[in-house]
Amino acid sequence: MAGRPGRREQPLDPKAGPLERFALELRALRENAGLVYAEMADAAHFTPSTLSQAAAGHRLPTREVLRAYVRACGGDPHSWEERWEHVRRELYGAETQRKATRVVPQGFSDAEATSFVGRERELAVSGQLLKRGRLVTLVGIGGVGKTRLARRVVCEVAERFSDGMYCAELADLGTGDAVAQAVASAVGVHVEAEQDPVDALSAALRGRNVLLLLDNCEHLLDGCARTASGLLALVPELRILATSRQPLDVGAEYVLQVRPLSLPTLTISHLHETRIGVEDALTSSAMTLFADRAEAACPGFRVTEANRDAVARLCRRLDGLPLALEIAARRLRTLSLNELLERLDHRFRLLGPGGRDRTAHPRHQALRALFDWSYELCTEAEQTAWQQLSLCSGGVLLADAEQLCAHAEEGEAHDVAATDKALEALAGLVDKSLLTRVEADGHTRVHMLETVRAYGQERLKESGRAQFALHHHRAWYLNLAAQAGLAYGTSKQAEWLRRLRAEHPNLRQIVTAPPPAGEPAETVLRASLGFWLHCLASANVGEGAHWMRKILERHPRPPSLDATATWCRAAWVAGFLLLLHGDHNGTQEVINRGERALDDMPSTSGTADRSAHRATEAELTAAFLQLRSLAALVTGDTETSAKYAHSSLATKHWPASLLTQQQCIAQLGFAAVLQGDHARSTPLLEQALALSEAQGNTWHRCWLLWALAVNHGEAGRPKSALQLLHRALQHTKEIDEHMGEAALSETLAWILSSYGEARSAAVVLGAVDRAWHPSGAPRLFGFALLTAHRERGLQNVRQSLGEAEYACAHQEGQSLGLRHALEMAFRDNEHFTHGTGRGMTRHDDPTAKKSTQKGIDGCAP
Repeated sequence: MAGRPGRREQPLDPKAGPLERFALELRALRENAGLVYAEMADAAHFTPSTLSQAAAGHRLPTREVLRAYVRACGGDPHSWEERWEHVRRELYGAETQRKATRVVPQGFSDAEATSFVGRERELAVSGQLLKRGRLVTLVGIGGVGKTRLARRVVCEVAERFSDGMYCAELADLGTGDAVAQAVASAVGVHVEAEQDPVDALSAALRGRNVLLLLDNCEHLLDGCARTASGLLALVPELRILATSRQPLDVGAEYVLQVRPLSLPTLTISHLHETRIGVEDALTSSAMTLFADRAEAACPGFRVTEANRDAVARLCRRLDGLPLALEIAARRLRTLSLNELLERLDHRFRLLGPGGRDRTAHPRHQALRALFDWSYELCTEAEQTAWQQLSLCSGGVLLADAEQLCAHAEEGEAHDVAATDKALEALAGLVDKSLLTRVEADGHTRVHMLETVRAYGQERLKESGRAQFALHHHRAWYLNLAAQAGLAYGTSKQAEWLRRLRAEHPNLRQIVTAPPPAGEPAETVLRASLGFWLHCLASANVGEGAHWMRKILERHPRPPSLDATATWCRAAWVAGFLLLLHGDHNGTQEVINRGERALDDMPSTSGTADRSAHRATEAELTAAFLQLRSLAALVTGDTETSAKYAHSSLATKHWPASLLTQQQCIAQLGFAAVLQGDHARSTPLLEQALALSEAQGNTWHRCWLLWALAVNHGEAGRPKSALQLLHRALQHTKEIDEHMGEAALSETLAWILSSYGEARSAAVVLGAVDRAWHPSGAPRLFGFALLTAHRERGLQNVRQSLGEAEYACAHQEGQSLGLRHALEMAFRDNEHFTHGTGRGMTRHDDPTAKKSTQKGIDGCAP
């Protein structure tokens, strides 16, 4: 059994060579001791992964790893080191033996006071880069562990450098001119008064195979760059490894980003977090480090099932930053784990000098000192950008960041020069590892660690411009939501849904916080037009309903007569989300308030204004009638639903952004489905689909295809239903529509179960079970007919498979996830969707027919 539970070690052939034989002997030692790597890690102060790699047969372990491995198994390290030396000679010959037994300079000893955790990838990549290039810089935010990693890299590659390794510690230097002299002192080279230190160094090092470590270069970039480039030009055999918060930008420099330690996976759902698994805890380097340092600070501390979630949350809130985790662990001498978590909102006080390592550099004895140093290295424009972006949650699109930072000063003109200045500031923050960039869909998004954000917010409060920055941030994102709402009835709908999906954390932060003094009420009311479809498509129905309750609590009536239409649109959004959330009484109450507000809306005097006023009033009346129709449809009252839908359509004014016209037609079609009248339902649903296609409305198309699938399934045409569901799935992928996937999954399982594909249906049911609760929407939004479909399908599956096989298939679906389970189900049942159904009657795809106006005319009252 290897370091990760359930994964067997790869077999090795003892005839392949000395490395493979040595690895097999190590495995035998562990097996005789009856240990797994997770148990060995407790005693060895290495991660299970590192210990398992020692016996993987890929490369010879370092002396330190070998000693730890053997001691954990109760073996004699001395005898094993002799075997290790013998294997090295076989592999690399006498020259390597000479290198391996050299005296390691002070500061690079294999012995370390505390365990080295994780970083397997960085160690491997660093070693490869030092083969390919002569200058490698480890770049990362302060406290991420660059120095510790660099020293471990030096030990890992020691055998390559027969003439020594040297470390120049630059943290306390004040000027770039002192760098070369500091390196000379580290190497032990005497520099005459009139001599250039680089010349003296190159004379001493020329012809020698040497590795030089330049540690903490960030405040002396020019001096480090001059010294490094000068030495590399004069000493061809020299290799340099540097650590810095930003690259040196020297010639053929190789840059390796050092990220925080790996974090446990926590699935964030509607206003709560799920528990983490045991394997996540075992494989998270951040949790391993915290547990190790916590045990050292507080003997007897262990990560258990009872405290595992709390440790995971702490590691995530501290971003996996090693320094922050180590200081936090020392605080356990005073605080309980839960108390530590509760105080993290004030992390810079909590993780102050009281938790310091007295042997560390002063900048590493407190979290605030670490970030004070980073802040001082920033230009004024970078500091202002840091403050402004600290308000952004979940990252920010680079184009948005430019605009936010171009307006970062109150009264500052916004022009091309301001945007260029903002871009330079952002690039500086990326270079200094204070922002990380991720490219997705051809766009760059920048992210800031929570600890970096917290520091920026403290600096923002001190700056005196916090109120302006907050207004600016809120106005920007609320305007994005308003623009999205207006685009929902156009071909740009899908683009805006994807756009808002990425900004959900920013919207959550804005809507749930009290508005700042002076913010017009219409700002958030106008923005709410973008919430209804975004929250549905992103499976945040419950959260959206929560947002709208808060907004209407703050603004229970139109804030002014002129804002009545804006308030009524917000009321419609609230009613829609409350309905899908299952709050039918809340929906009716909001609709009533909206209609009363419309009655009180003042008329205007001008002819043009009066005409526009009447059109707006008619559009909002139609929208509320459509919502009443939908509410009746959910409860199964098809007659009332049809009555309100016809009344809405009769107004001849339909707000495009609320999709009123095609939604009313779709509701008439679905009412006919519930009544079993497929002659009426099919043309109505096809007509609504045609309108949505003409608009380029991706979201509505996927739901209408699903409704048609339900219709054809009810009519006994499973093949057509499956074809429609497959088309619907393609549209859900375009906009990452989670609720659409959940709804079509339920229908897919019902149809598959009805036609003998019980196991496929059970897998889909298992996957979809995890989709509804986090969304805050009742299963299938409470539609009685659809819930009955599901129950029939579930009963068919259980009877066909038996409880044991059903449970197995259900669990498989939960493990796969909904998207993968759906794709697998369609792939496994291609005989239905591609014309080779096993004896089924072939039917044409019903959506290929041309839609007509017959649907509306044929059912007019």
